[in-house]
Amino acid sequence: MTSDHSRRITVELRGVEDERYADIVNAIWMQMQAVGCDFTVKPDKQADLAELDRWWDSYSQVSWEAGGRRGTPQAEKAGGHVDDQA
Repeated sequence: MTSDHSRRITVELRGVEDERYADIVNAIWMQMQAVGCDFTVKPDKQADLAELDRWWDSYSQVSWEAGGRRGTPQAEKAGGHVDDQA
């Protein structure tokens, strides 16, 4: 595949409130960043860009150490620390 070869994925959401939409858009961006390819995520025209930013900023408020993720199976399993005996 050459670098000028573009592909497109369309995700159409129905019945999603603004906050949930912002969470989903940011999650898609994070996943694509993790994959490590050249990409663009374009929110729809209804998106409140300030709301997208607020959701992005809220992710940094989550603290494994302080228990911000307690209650999820992943957080309970991790206990806030990497298990060196894996």
